[in-house]
Amino acid sequence: MIPQPLPDSFEQRARDEAATSVLVAAFVAGRDRRAAQEADEIRTLAAAAALVEEQRARLTTRASMKSDLPARSMVAELAAAARVSERTVQRQLDEASDLCSRFGGLVDALAAARISRAHVAVIHDAGFQIEDASARSVYVETAVGRAETTTPGRLRPIVQILAARAHPRTMQERHDRAIAERRVRVIDGSDGMADLHVTAAAVLIHAIHDRLTSDARCVIEARRADADDPSDDDGTDAADESDADHRTMDQLRVDVLTDLLLTGSPQSCRAGDGRDAITARVQIPLPVLTAIGSGDEPAILAGHGPIDPDTARRLAAGAPTWERVMTSPVTGAVMAVDTYRPCKAMERFLAVRDERCRFPGCRQPVWRCDIDHTVDAALGGPTDCRNLAHLCKRHHVLKHNSAWRVRQSSGGVLEWTSPTGRVYRDHSEPVVRFTPAAHPPGMDFRDPATWSRLGESDPPRF
Repeated sequence: MIPQPLPDSFEQRARDEAATSVLVAAFVAGRDRRAAQEADEIRTLAAAAALVEEQRARLTTRASMKSDLPARSMVAELAAAARVSERTVQRQLDEASDLCSRFGGLVDALAAARISRAHVAVIHDAGFQIEDASARSVYVETAVGRAETTTPGRLRPIVQILAARAHPRTMQERHDRAIAERRVRVIDGSDGMADLHVTAAAVLIHAIHDRLTSDARCVIEARRADADDPSDDDGTDAADESDADHRTMDQLRVDVLTDLLLTGSPQSCRAGDGRDAITARVQIPLPVLTAIGSGDEPAILAGHGPIDPDTARRLAAGAPTWERVMTSPVTGAVMAVDTYRPCKAMERFLAVRDERCRFPGCRQPVWRCDIDHTVDAALGGPTDCRNLAHLCKRHHVLKHNSAWRVRQSSGGVLEWTSPTGRVYRDHSEPVVRFTPAAHPPGMDFRDPATWSRLGESDPPRF
């Protein structure tokens, strides 16, 4: 229930909302100015890199040391002027040169404050290996459009999908080459600490993290149960407060990991392949042609991005159930999921469509969220997929106990209105991954005969 304000609080709430609106406007304006300044810095550094190349071209000798002097001199002066390391300046020069020469549209979007510097880094990292100029231009345009409506964290898996489609090599070829570089590194730190870095297949790393999180939550729930019990089984007083378990989630993940590694055994893990032992929950949309081995469209690890088809097929083979997802070949939006029982069918549909909390920027997966009625059931909102969406606990509470409002439009788009009147749209990410790059020859998806050839007697309506 939304708490009703007292009559004399309306004026104060209006003043608070007006003050908040001014602060938000100032915050956004500051970030817009910073984006334009960062675009200017990128162009300045690119000009510096171009000057270095021009100086190199004028050299009469090609001795390696002398030909490198212009770059060394430029880097040294920029580093001294900015009071940063030469290594940092060299990295920024290389990045700025590539951005301005191959990703000019990205820098223009930053200058116009359409996106942030963090968005630029994500888009550039994902699309760095796209060599074809026309494919890269389309990739940048599409990625910028998505960046305008989402956070850098959510944008990363989206642009990885877009880049995978534009890349000349298939996802399987690139994964096979990358998996050969898997490794474990130890980096010593201070105060008797060290970092363990593991580079492996994304599906394994995400499954490991989810397993550690689940086990850590079990420990937290157990200690809460102990705290609720005022005495031990024998009737004696509970342990002193000094003996209570106050470990954080991160601390528990580390402790669970060390316990498993140092006391476990590799009985079910041969040659570094633990896929058959994965019990953590992961969601992997898999194109049907890829599943049967007739296509090379990458599968998607929800919340991360593309994974290689071989891994996806292997996990799908061991899955207890499959869910067939019907999507629009025109827009890519999820239209339906195979149904058996009405309530479970809606849950399956929403899990596939949403993947995570639907508040802008939130990345909590659906299994840690509640299914919320966009229009409250108590106010007549129907229990229908067009009126349901996943919200994590934090944003579920915010929706029902603050002035934030939300409306669901077609395609599962949620429009959030803040207390100051600003509108933020949250899109369903499967729209990106299910949109085909191009229709197969002779496949007109608006023609019922096409769906009959695919075995669908009742084609979906668009």
